[in-house]
Amino acid sequence: MQYQAVVRKFGPAEEVVGIERAELAPLSRHQIRVRLLARSINPSDIITISGAYAGRTTLPFIPGFEAFGVVEACGEEVRGLSPGARVLPVRSAGGWQEFKDTDPAWCLRVPDELSAFEAATSYVNPMTAWLMLHNKFGLRSGMRIAVNAAASSIGSILIGMANAVGVEPIAIVRSEESLARLGGRLEAVIVDRAEGESDLAAGLAGRHGLDAVLDCVGGARALVLADALKPGGHFVHYGLLSGQSIPPAFWASHPDIAFSYCHLREWVHSEAMNNVQRAYSEVAAQIAAKVIATEVREVFPLEKVGQALRSALPFRTGGKVLIA
Repeated sequence: MQYQAVVRKFGPAEEVVGIERAELAPLSRHQIRVRLLARSINPSDIITISGAYAGRTTLPFIPGFEAFGVVEACGEEVRGLSPGARVLPVRSAGGWQEFKDTDPAWCLRVPDELSAFEAATSYVNPMTAWLMLHNKFGLRSGMRIAVNAAASSIGSILIGMANAVGVEPIAIVRSEESLARLGGRLEAVIVDRAEGESDLAAGLAGRHGLDAVLDCVGGARALVLADALKPGGHFVHYGLLSGQSIPPAFWASHPDIAFSYCHLREWVHSEAMNNVQRAYSEVAAQIAAKVIATEVREVFPLEKVGQALRSALPFRTGGKVLIA
């Protein structure tokens, strides 16, 4: 028997995620069974539970895209992995349970240098940051970039990765309270309050000619950020914290910039797994070397997933909530 967090109808996570006990099915000859030890709660989990991706999500399902564990058992046809191996199963949900049966080819190998909590936060945010910086526009020394929501978990990772190649970003935060959470070497810090775009415009005045903007806010502020890019500069959009889409005027008024969306899931599903593993190994090495880190705020046992969700939501700065 094992505990599983199960979603039987779409809706607010705090209301529709329930804990159930289930028998372990016989292990397929082509799969491995992973004993999961630590799991993150991420916005992508909550969005899926809400029903936003109902077209590709079949009810009932077990949430959790980011979970670390060790191989418990291997099917008789499995080669290249053995019990005790440290892995992160990817390409599917199902992390919010005690055991996950999965294709061994879909498991990232986790180095011994990472703790369980570091491993459980080593995929979604760090790999998204790596994808934006190194795959979308090829970050290199001498570039100038701006990062909004810079005090968030992924914001701090972006700053750390940028610093590692000699780049000092412009950090954009929403309040003075967030300033204390900023770390790393920065070209400038802009406090962009909610009232309008004037703070952002004033902070960027005289700082135009940027090589790239990393935006997870969207809305009208995207136009202000795009104004600061040099011709041919990169605008990488990966979130909608404002709840507002980028306005149509954005593209009409900025025809000379390189715009791209960033979705880790799409890249992982389309990329060869050896390339995903290579990128993950780079990220894991930066975590082990303390170049980047994710703060953990609270940890709850799986059977108290409801309490974990109430603590985690709404998402805010101040660290991740884990299920262990």
